[in-house]
Amino acid sequence: MINTAALFSTASLPGQAGFDTDAITGLAEWRLDIPMLFKLLVGAGTQAVAWPIYGDGEDCPCVLAAPMAQAQASWQALSALMDKPRDAAAIVARSAISALLAGGQPWLILDCVQLIPYDIDTPGYAAALEALRAEAQALHSALLRGDRDALAPLLTIGAASPATGYWSATADAQLADVEELEGKDLPFLQGLEVVGWEEDALCYEVRTAGEPAVTGLVTPYGRWIVPLSQRYVDLRAHDAENGWITFATAGAPDAHGVLDLNGTLVLPPAPGALYVISPHLVQQIDTDGASRLLHLPDGALLFENVHQIGQRDDGYIDIERQTHDDEHNVCGVIDATGKVVVPPAYSSVQDFGTKKKIAVVSQRIAGRFLFGLVNSQGELLAPCQYEAIDCATTSSPPKLRKNLIFAIDAQGLACMLALDGKQVFTPLYPPAHHLRGVAVQSDFLYVVKDGMAWSMDFTGQLLEQFDTVENFKAAVTAQLSAALGLGKKKPAKRRSFTPAQILAKADRGQLRAMAALLLLGDGELAARCVDITLEALAEDDPEEEYDGDSPEAACFFLLWSTAADTLGHGTTLDWKSVEQIALIGQYIGLPALRDFRWADQQDGDAMAEGLAAIAAHLAPHQLRLVNMQDGEDTYYLGVVRAQDVEAFKTVALQAALRPVLL
Repeated sequence: MINTAALFSTASLPGQAGFDTDAITGLAEWRLDIPMLFKLLVGAGTQAVAWPIYGDGEDCPCVLAAPMAQAQASWQALSALMDKPRDAAAIVARSAISALLAGGQPWLILDCVQLIPYDIDTPGYAAALEALRAEAQALHSALLRGDRDALAPLLTIGAASPATGYWSATADAQLADVEELEGKDLPFLQGLEVVGWEEDALCYEVRTAGEPAVTGLVTPYGRWIVPLSQRYVDLRAHDAENGWITFATAGAPDAHGVLDLNGTLVLPPAPGALYVISPHLVQQIDTDGASRLLHLPDGALLFENVHQIGQRDDGYIDIERQTHDDEHNVCGVIDATGKVVVPPAYSSVQDFGTKKKIAVVSQRIAGRFLFGLVNSQGELLAPCQYEAIDCATTSSPPKLRKNLIFAIDAQGLACMLALDGKQVFTPLYPPAHHLRGVAVQSDFLYVVKDGMAWSMDFTGQLLEQFDTVENFKAAVTAQLSAALGLGKKKPAKRRSFTPAQILAKADRGQLRAMAALLLLGDGELAARCVDITLEALAEDDPEEEYDGDSPEAACFFLLWSTAADTLGHGTTLDWKSVEQIALIGQYIGLPALRDFRWADQQDGDAMAEGLAAIAAHLAPHQLRLVNMQDGEDTYYLGVVRAQDVEAFKTVALQAALRPVLL
């Protein structure tokens, strides 16, 4: 929904006799902002009232109301101060406002819910509503004083504008439910071709048969956001979710400009292409390829020679700037408003951590890439003088161990860095293995001294000598090969069964008992789970096959899938999806998980730490987290009651499953 302010009229207020949401009359609206005129009209005798079209507004004040008679008096007083109309459009606009107010019901309502950035019934919302009420009363006081300076934007009222809003008898009185309607029922669409419904702009894109390249945008209640008379082409509303519409004109189809969601011109057309990056940023590329980043809505230049711009997983935006022909491009990071987070001075900037807000950066120095650390204030914590800094992937934040970061300096020596980027000890020894996951453990390192492999603590103190470096590397290689199953015969192919084979073995009583273990003992829900599963199997492709060491195992897993996907009692998480741990309460709809927060997450934590956090949260509820198939790349998570653990293990064993209870 586009954030919109609206004026309605109603015969009575919520809580009074005869109040009816179906009898609300729309008067005016304006997208993205609250027009000055709206505030002035409710300024006299205004009060905050509930508004039932919003669920949270049923019993909580969330809109402003004023007697229509006072609003009409305010309009008359303002009209007496206004400049003479400059054109016929101004006369029509003022006459329309007068007629709509004169024909309105006894109460005027200003709905500004969508434009207050807080939830209804919170202190922030109440404070914002009270501030708006005070502003409205101040405008009314200025009107009583005849203060032309304070009321200046309203004294030249013409057509729809940010100060006056859009006024029409067709303005939608239920702006919470603007949606596509049947074109045949809308008079203003007759004779026009509907190109499509632009959901992000809540408009129809339309054109005439005579000029198929020229298109316009009109709402389901007849407000022309982009009239066909403007003769715009290449009208693109897919950036409306960011608050903007890009366009070109029929007379200059290669020049592009920007409109806001009210159709107000923001950036005039200029040769080249436009790409909206965020609600505050647009990239402009000239016909010769020159590129720059501009701020919206003022069009201020932020960066010239921008080569690439991309969204990051940490919420920031990467920018890459072109430098001289004999130099490499440089990268930096900005936020969604265009504020510089990391200045463009690096070859790469990896993601920031969720808590420590530290990122790995690199620079090309003397022909090779060296790494350093920056914080989210753009401060260089560790200069780019390290051959490697430990992180999970080439875009991840640094991996933390006891709030320290493993690094290898430019000379190939191992060290640990503190969170301020300083070395914990002077590097003296190279790591004993090229794999960082081997060289650095949870609280010690493997390093080389005089051809021998040693363990060393994070303060630089040597602990224990192991063996020669060659023997150490050979032992590590053997362990890794064994863990990966290399050099062994391939494991037997996992068995699978068709729907008919599974149904032939299906025992509803046994299946309901199995399903009840996955549904916290709810027998009725378990029966439904079994019915859904067996019905789906009966209608399934007869050639489909389901994995399992037995038909019972395959069916048990299908029961889990039904409990997870259809009944909300489980979820499937990819093994890399650590960020999904914090959202587990959205995936498994159990009361015990609604308030789960991964409060102690540390940078570098993996799925194991996240699952342990969930298990610790469930333990006081006498619940256990279960992964249905151990050893797989995907986690098939569910929850069982502590009292059902032994029964669950027994059933799983009988079904030849390998679940892990956490």
